[in-house]
Amino acid sequence: MEKGTDFLKSRLARRFCLLFLSCAFLPTVALIVLSYYQVVGQLESQSLLRLKRELKTYGVSLFDRMIRIENEMKNIGRLAILADGQPVILPEEYSWDLQEIFSGIVIYRPPANSQALYGSFEDDSFRELISPELMQNPKPFAVTSASDNGMARFYFGTTISPSGSSPFVVVAEVRRQYLWGIGANHLLPPMTELSVFNGDGDGIVYSENGPRGDYEDFEFIPANGDLRIFRFEQDGRHYYAGLSNLFYESRFQQIDWTIILSKSRSDVMSALKSFKRTYPLIIFLFLVLIAYFSMLFIRRSLDPLERLKRGTKRIGKQDFSALVKINSGDEFEELGNSFNDMAFKLDKQFSTLQVLAEIDRAILSSLDRKKIIADTLLRLKEFFQCDVSLLLRNSSVDRDHVSLHIMEGRRQSDPRQNVVHMDAEEQDPLFSNRAYCVFDTDEKGYETVEVLAGRADLSFLGLPLSVNGSIARVLLLGRKREYPFSDDEISQARQISNQLAIALANSLSVEKLNNLAKGTVEALARTVDAKSKWTSGHSERVSALGGRIARAMGLSEEKVETVIRGGLLHDIGKIAIPLAILDKPEKLTDAEYGDIKNHPAIGAQILEPIKAYQDILPLVLQHHERYDGSGYPSGLKGEEIDIRARIMALADVWDALVSDRPYRHGWVAERARKLIINETGTHFDPQVATTFLALLSEEMGLEEPTSERKTSSTGAI
Repeated sequence: MEKGTDFLKSRLARRFCLLFLSCAFLPTVALIVLSYYQVVGQLESQSLLRLKRELKTYGVSLFDRMIRIENEMKNIGRLAILADGQPVILPEEYSWDLQEIFSGIVIYRPPANSQALYGSFEDDSFRELISPELMQNPKPFAVTSASDNGMARFYFGTTISPSGSSPFVVVAEVRRQYLWGIGANHLLPPMTELSVFNGDGDGIVYSENGPRGDYEDFEFIPANGDLRIFRFEQDGRHYYAGLSNLFYESRFQQIDWTIILSKSRSDVMSALKSFKRTYPLIIFLFLVLIAYFSMLFIRRSLDPLERLKRGTKRIGKQDFSALVKINSGDEFEELGNSFNDMAFKLDKQFSTLQVLAEIDRAILSSLDRKKIIADTLLRLKEFFQCDVSLLLRNSSVDRDHVSLHIMEGRRQSDPRQNVVHMDAEEQDPLFSNRAYCVFDTDEKGYETVEVLAGRADLSFLGLPLSVNGSIARVLLLGRKREYPFSDDEISQARQISNQLAIALANSLSVEKLNNLAKGTVEALARTVDAKSKWTSGHSERVSALGGRIARAMGLSEEKVETVIRGGLLHDIGKIAIPLAILDKPEKLTDAEYGDIKNHPAIGAQILEPIKAYQDILPLVLQHHERYDGSGYPSGLKGEEIDIRARIMALADVWDALVSDRPYRHGWVAERARKLIINETGTHFDPQVATTFLALLSEEMGLEEPTSERKTSSTGAI
């Protein structure tokens, strides 16, 4: 019964809102009708104000054009003075610019001497217009020929009085379209007409639809308080007009024009016509809005259910980002808030699982111990929003020191490493068999952790790591005490620490295997070098030098590593060469030299069954090939030779040259350097040789060679 009453109240509230909106219709319509008359008055006032502004703007632009006319005529006068009595010739480019303004220009020297610069006047009527008074006045003048149809001709002139010569007058007929802005170059505001009258009231310029006739015939009626804005009627049309008398006597003579800018009332009120057309549409739209809001309130009861339905479908698809927004103020809103709270918790759980999976992949996908530690500390600090994350490792040799990796700050990507002092008593609580420990930095026994963190306001979660059955490492996560670690966070951190322990154990195992493999390779290399006292240490030196050259050339670290390993085993084929040949002090016979030339192929045959050494086979097989193709065993040339083998060839020759051999003493470095320069492009790859010589010059303090190369040959080493 109580639920039914609440529901009834809810329906009555919605009906009351609908009734309220319906009752608002009539006042709104009345308001629209009253506003109509206000719009009419405002449109008219704004149009008159705009007309006044346009009139002022037009007057300023007209004055600017007259100033340009004056300046151009004075420039022509200067050209005439420079001509010193000779005919004035205008530059072609300048003449084209003047034709935009003038239809003709004449230099008039009273009483009858004149020179037309370009264009021509139809008659000499302008001379009658130029009185001696105009010429005697230094101000420019403007005169207008008589006109009965608004097509008057306008002459501007200026008197030039050069020192030591008779004054003359530059007279120009100005184009109407330039001066008044009508015609092709239309400068009038939109829907605006122009009429210009002289001092006698005669019309001298009209735009296409501008009011015509005698100025005295117009009956001006003030349109508002402004005495310069009027209304008048002509030929049955009503106009709004702005009137301006130009008084430019301070700059020009004979300027007595009256300018009228006008707009027909029909153009001014065209916006009102549009408003009248849209007025019924506004009423119709208002009715539509009422219907719309009515339907909106009806649907309001069903819309929350629809939103909840869509929300459950999104959760079924594991999309927790979009919340269900219900603002009904009733039980639906409470249900929506509960639904959003559930979605938020599910989203957090799934996000946590996803991040944990990413951390696991990052930890387990690498065997580089430094990278594993850096990635883990960074991701843990970000995921748990810690201020600092640390990894401590104790030492079985020195019990009073621990090695430290610390990730701190907000933008740090690589952990800071150090070795710090920590008493055995302080280490014991951390490196214990407990699953985890939680402590504050100000607790007794944890003073060193406080010093390491550099903060005294942190609470730490300690997670011992069991690697190969012993606890030699501990992971520490620290953040402010007001944000203690929850049980869920501790469980998640333990899971990650277990994965970190596994990854570190795997890394240690792989490192041991790599060390074993590296030791095996070095043992094989020393076995080869030990066969002859002359080659002791040769492979190791070639390996080191080849690695330096490869790294300086920008090869990938993987290729650099193959060069280093290939250098150790490049001469392994010499195991099959008799010691008598290797240590022979005299020149080798052809048969003996043939045996020597077989050692690259023999070395490749020895290593071929070992899969781990497949990547160094090209170095072993090709390290005696020459860049010009004259090497052995295959006679490869240029890019056909593996780049690593080209590096190995140079490193091998260099060490052989500077080392003692049974048939000669080792060369001094400068002599060997010159041979390398001479053999660049024949025996050695130019790029490899250039890189090596740069390294050598840096060590010897020499300038790098430029072009010292000669053609020679180097025997097999």
